Amino acid sequence: MRIIKYDIPEIDQIPQFAKILDDLSVGNNPYLVGSAGTGKTTIGEKVAYAINGRKENDGGELPFTIVNCNQWTSPIDIKGGQTITGYKEGALIEAWRDGKILILDEMPKLDANTAGLLNDALAKSAKENAIIFNGNNQPIVKHTNFGCIATGNVIGKGASGNYVGNNKQDASLLDRFSGCIYRIGFNETLERELVYPDLVDICLKIRGEILRYEGKSADDDDTEDIMTLRTMLNFQRAYVLEMKRELGLPDLHGKPYKKQPNGKTLKDAIESYFMAMGVAKAHKIKEEINLESFLNSYKGSIKKQVFKEEYKRRM
Repeated sequence: MRIIKYDIPEIDQIPQFAKILDDLSVGNNPYLVGSAGTGKTTIGEKVAYAINGRKENDGGELPFTIVNCNQWTSPIDIKGGQTITGYKEGALIEAWRDGKILILDEMPKLDANTAGLLNDALAKSAKENAIIFNGNNQPIVKHTNFGCIATGNVIGKGASGNYVGNNKQDASLLDRFSGCIYRIGFNETLERELVYPDLVDICLKIRGEILRYEGKSADDDDTEDIMTLRTMLNFQRAYVLEMKRELGLPDLHGKPYKKQPNGKTLKDAIESYFMAMGVAKAHKIKEEINLESFLNSYKGSIKKQVFKEEYKRRM
């Protein structure tokens, strides 16, 4: 019987987290759908630790194995087979045999015929001591802790306007996830927990203006230009480094950070972000949120003190 670890912050910050754990505990296959950068794969990894009663990054063997699905993913990657260096075991077989969570990252990018290799195993996820066959046609008994989580930008019924690299999947495969599909979209609660206050505020303003410009609703994450948690964290890494240098905070060895001429700044990161956007759209959004004012003030003395206090809190 699994020892599920529920005392983790994600239970409260991610509404679907407990439901995903429940699905896996009874042998269902959760499917996490959402735009790029919303944390689908990260959630899958966290769930794998939680359902095995473990602390994340505890130094032990990973409780999951990932298939980075794409058009070149082969039967060998999934079930195993002979290569020029000898036999290679597939990720499905490893997870099935060793009791890991199989994460099918961006599953709709699989060729539909290759994806069909998953059908037998996923139909047996809830069956004790179920048997599947590896690339050498050897029978492999299912470990009681096996589970599967799939992720995708789309459901699997074809490409979208923003995600054109997806394939239409067979209905028999999608049926293995029926009743266990979860939309992983914008999560302001989690974003505000992970991102520094001043930074998350300006990022949320950018997102709001993108949605207005594109005529989308507040919870629609299928946008041409995205402002996701991943983007915010990319900004934050540059921001924290810049502020450490500005404030001369100590590094891991106790030596103060020094200012770096022409080093990466938050302003650089945000300007780079807008370079990927249409000129007229970028200009409109910058004006609406008064971005220039933010960029001129985020390193002011008061803002530096706010950062310093928040930095200490997070240490």
